[in-house]
Amino acid sequence: MSRSCSRAGTLGAAAAGSLEARWTFAERRRRYGVATVAAPAPSTRAPSFALPSTTGGSVGLDDLVSGGPALLVFASEECPTCALALRRLAPIVAPLHDAGVRLAVVFEDPLDVAARVARDTRFKGTVLAEPAPYDTSRAYGLDTLPATFLLDRDGAVAGTAVGWDAAALSGLVGEACAAVGARPPEITGEPPRTKPGCAAKSTYDEEMLALIESAGAADEMEDMFERGWSDGLPVVPPTRSRVDAMLAGRDPRRSLGDVPPGMGEATLERVAACAVLAGCRPEYFPVVVAAVEAALEEAFNLNGQAVTTQPAGQLVIVGGPVAEAIGVHSGMGVLGPGWRANLTIGRALRLVVTLTGGGAPGRLDRSTLGHPGKLGFCIAEDEAGSPWEPLHVERGFARDDSVVTVVGCDAPLSISDHRATTPEELAHVLGWAGAATWSPNWWPLGGTSVYVICPEHQAMFGAAGWSRQRLREAMFDAVRKPARDLRLGETTPQVHAADPDSLITKWDSPDDIVLLAAGGEAGRYSAVLGPCLGMNSQMVSREVAWST
Repeated sequence: MSRSCSRAGTLGAAAAGSLEARWTFAERRRRYGVATVAAPAPSTRAPSFALPSTTGGSVGLDDLVSGGPALLVFASEECPTCALALRRLAPIVAPLHDAGVRLAVVFEDPLDVAARVARDTRFKGTVLAEPAPYDTSRAYGLDTLPATFLLDRDGAVAGTAVGWDAAALSGLVGEACAAVGARPPEITGEPPRTKPGCAAKSTYDEEMLALIESAGAADEMEDMFERGWSDGLPVVPPTRSRVDAMLAGRDPRRSLGDVPPGMGEATLERVAACAVLAGCRPEYFPVVVAAVEAALEEAFNLNGQAVTTQPAGQLVIVGGPVAEAIGVHSGMGVLGPGWRANLTIGRALRLVVTLTGGGAPGRLDRSTLGHPGKLGFCIAEDEAGSPWEPLHVERGFARDDSVVTVVGCDAPLSISDHRATTPEELAHVLGWAGAATWSPNWWPLGGTSVYVICPEHQAMFGAAGWSRQRLREAMFDAVRKPARDLRLGETTPQVHAADPDSLITKWDSPDDIVLLAAGGEAGRYSAVLGPCLGMNSQMVSREVAWST
């Protein structure tokens, strides 16, 4: 619905009642078919209003200027220039407030939409909303959004700017701060320094407003399903402002590579759109990017995983400081629902595979059964409570590095053991639980088994001084069978070639056993996740480009 208008400039240059102001009024009526007025002229009192606020109640003109000058911005959700302006004004909200200058925005949108856009752009000033027919916008004579008014202590218009114009807005901020004897905060100088705005909704005629309202009333969720932009669950529509907020200034054209199996290009913009669809917060995005980078490495063989008849999905394991910083969960219910970062980060990777890569179930994805983890599968290790060094340290990274590890695997198989009294006994139980994965008689497995060891089980090994490697070796040594007992149904060439009494191990090496420390403090339930076989897929780790 956005309509490009003039470059940033100055509103209301003519005095009220002048020939030019009367011509502007007539021209607006001719162009838009609505009863607008000329913009308030400089030094005249701004039109009064009382609009609902996202913090409750209403805020009026007198409220804004009760403590000093104020900057009043008009904006709308659909306008990308408005989103740009709010993101760049967001950092100066606090210093202006401290100086005695209030920064407020009026959205030509419902209150819930205004609140969401403010959150997305990190704008923490006063947020107001004005429903159709946008009488306040018309009273201020708006043609273009964003439009910014500098209001003095008396509520008079002291200056205006239209669109995104860094220099003009810096001037307004300087004037406001000069009025209170404060040093003005700097507005970012990063490009673009200017950007045209969009047509204000207050300029639309009744027919156009009806179209807007009908479009807004349409079910966005259903629209996403109809477009095929879903994994079977509702998604967050990837609007321009949401994708831009996810990118946070990163180059949208940067390519991470081609995504199997359809080989669509994973630009940062497309990955950001998938992160929005998945429900990620912008602070999750560096982890999503690292997960995609890891999954696209040749050693991971995403192409094989994406088209196989196996059930395998992609597990994302987050380690290091970023996990706690963004809230990736490692405790109670770690493999289940309830944790936004876990579910949405894993889901974002899967949406990149299905939407950008074309690996959608029933199409290029030929998985016979699949498993729920193919919707999204992401966990963190409980590094603080674990008796062992974190997985990413074991894989060669520093403890303070933030790292994502991806592994192709099956659904979790729960392992209950509340009776073992020695670490040897418990290692035996854990190992034999893994013996059933993939196929009961497929020995050696020829792939990676991922174990999630719960805190109570960890405590037994920790108290006995067992390292992660010792536990691996004990599990490996415990799980052996004579070849004769494995010659039923699906089995390996090694079993067929072996002497019937030869003992065959479930794994080729103890290193095929990956141990993660996670889960709730109560209950002796661990889990094993079966492998993705037949395609030489390797576990891959990538450092997250993230800092505090």
